[in-house]
Amino acid sequence: MTDTRSYRDALGRYPTGVAIVTAFDGAQAVGMTVNSFASVSLEPPLVLWSLERDTTRYGLFRNARAYAINVLAHDQAPLAQACAQEADLLACGVDWDGGTAPLVDGAVARFLCRQDVVHTSGDHDIILGCVTEFDMPRDVPALTFYRSGYCEPG
Repeated sequence: MTDTRSYRDALGRYPTGVAIVTAFDGAQAVGMTVNSFASVSLEPPLVLWSLERDTTRYGLFRNARAYAINVLAHDQAPLAQACAQEADLLACGVDWDGGTAPLVDGAVARFLCRQDVVHTSGDHDIILGCVTEFDMPRDVPALTFYRSGYCEPG
């Protein structure tokens, strides 16, 4: 396979949810937009997400022992875009609460996680987390990513 752009386009035909992974870097709340979130196990409650090793945020998230995965609502595309560009949640205009990891206000689901296992594969690390708490603050459609753009399902 030699055409990376075509490969990305083919992958883009599969709609995914959009989440912001959040953690604390000292006292600073940081976030990163991802579409690689997935459930792994119900017992024990495990989830995963993928972290590119070449990203400037790698050290912030690879070493985070506690983090949150915040599944965004259909009307939160601006937050997704902001956190795709900038790590500082304050600079991104993200409202949040939480003491263990930042929990994004207005998300449809939030999973507080403890890092469990990290697998290195290809150009990413696959981070498995044990869910210690979760909630579902809003009952609205989630934000999805399809063919290189944000959209509402349906």
